[in-house]
Amino acid sequence: AGYTTTIVGLAVVNAPETIFDTSIARVEEISLGLVCAAVAHSVIFPQNMLDELLERADRALRKCAAWLAAAISRPANVNDVQSQQQLAAFVGDLHVLYDHVAFETSNVPREAGLMRSLQDRFAWLLPRVSGIQQALVALSTENQLSAAAQNAIAEASHWARTLSRPEVPPAELRYATAELRAACARLTADPRDADTWSYALRDSIAAQLLRVVDDLLEADRLIVAIRGAESAESAQIRDAEGSRRPRPMHRDRGLAVLSAAAAATSTLVGCFLWIEGSWPEGGVAAQFAAIGCSLFATLDRPSKVIFSAIVGVLVALPLAAVYQFALFPRIDGFASLALILVPPVLLFSWMQTSERLEGAALVLAIGFAGGLSLQSSYQPDFAAFVNSNTALIAGLLIAAVTNLIFRTIDPLWNALRISRAGWRSVMNLARRPKVDIKQWVLEMFDRLGLVTERLLSARRLDLIGPRVDVLRDIRVGINVMSFEQSSRQLSTALQSAAGPVLGAVGEAYQGLAHGRSLPDSRCALAIDVGITALSGEPPSQANQGALRALVGLRLDLAAFGSRYQSHPATP
Repeated sequence: AGYTTTIVGLAVVNAPETIFDTSIARVEEISLGLVCAAVAHSVIFPQNMLDELLERADRALRKCAAWLAAAISRPANVNDVQSQQQLAAFVGDLHVLYDHVAFETSNVPREAGLMRSLQDRFAWLLPRVSGIQQALVALSTENQLSAAAQNAIAEASHWARTLSRPEVPPAELRYATAELRAACARLTADPRDADTWSYALRDSIAAQLLRVVDDLLEADRLIVAIRGAESAESAQIRDAEGSRRPRPMHRDRGLAVLSAAAAATSTLVGCFLWIEGSWPEGGVAAQFAAIGCSLFATLDRPSKVIFSAIVGVLVALPLAAVYQFALFPRIDGFASLALILVPPVLLFSWMQTSERLEGAALVLAIGFAGGLSLQSSYQPDFAAFVNSNTALIAGLLIAAVTNLIFRTIDPLWNALRISRAGWRSVMNLARRPKVDIKQWVLEMFDRLGLVTERLLSARRLDLIGPRVDVLRDIRVGINVMSFEQSSRQLSTALQSAAGPVLGAVGEAYQGLAHGRSLPDSRCALAIDVGITALSGEPPSQANQGALRALVGLRLDLAAFGSRYQSHPATP
């Protein structure tokens, strides 16, 4: 909307009385172009967005299962970061691209609630798997990795490999699932009071393994349900998930303000050069300054991409000049015009089907079409061609220089900014835990993708550690919410013993936002007191849920390798 305003408004600034007619004409032209594109895509090799999304979802499911088969039996390492970033990017794509399904001309199912539920299943997978990895490392450190634990991990790896195969027979998958559930039951068969800490770790592994199994199987059923294949299971899923409201992803208001300032400044600079220099084509410079700033507003370093776009336009303009002054004088009528435009249009269209070439194709197509500047009748004017395209390049240069000033952001600094937003979110969750945890996890998962993408681009995965670790922050938030929900059902005495945990977590993340690092000894002490109080009580669903949450918090917030110490609550 912003740069369309400049295209329409600046073109008639010398004749403001024509602005209404010009705006109406522009709306008609854009609408006609959109209708033509919709008809073409609906008639010629039609494809719908939902099929593409579900194919990607199915591939992502199999890929997650294959990664799980390899990762479940070893500690987390830096090689997992790329898988995390790819899964986070896919969940973000589900969020953004599913909006386009509403505009499909084909009769495809519209299941927004189920799609959001599918996002949840993928988003919760990473924190649960990484939690299992942490518990396994802790058991190994304690030399408590029993045969039952090893068998459960082996069964989980076998189950994941089975799921990762395309077209796996349902009977084989059911058998592997039953074997894994039995192995998880054997994992917690030992008495609870034999060794509180090792039992709690085994119980955490078993519970999270079962949740991972349920999440991936549910994701498989959701994909089937979204396709419209009805079954008893898909009907139950639809009843449970269909009424959910849309949920926002991470919002970076600071970056939005900087992008707005860059766009406004570059447009004003273009207008200043246009007016003060009496530049006949200066309005084009202002227009393309606005376009250049707007198209790349979300990037950390948009000036780099704008300079690349200038190179692409310079490559496209000679081709446009050949068409304008060598080919167009030799043709007459629409048919011959369409015929000679087929080669470059097909070339640019083919390039846009490639992920590596689509950016270059977009720039070449814009530069070529802008250079042609097709009108209702052929009016050759070489001087106007040179002047208008010089202004186009000047506008993009203005945008690039302005973004160098306003928007040259170090990816590592931006990753730290996004992480800091996550720390504040965890701190607020610990202090006011009455939120929609699924919405919270999805927003944090988006932050995970944004941070890992920047660390990967800077090749600084070594920075993931005591401070920057969004996956750890997601695990902490999930365990905080689980602990808060379970502790509501505990006795008053247990609530008073375990109550300081949430305050300690909030203070630990407040310290993280003010420059300190984790682990936090005060937080570890509060967690140990809570574990001591809960482990002395008879097992119950609430007791087990709270104890598992405390185990997860201790693995993330206490010193690595430190053993749980029994600490009775002080009166």
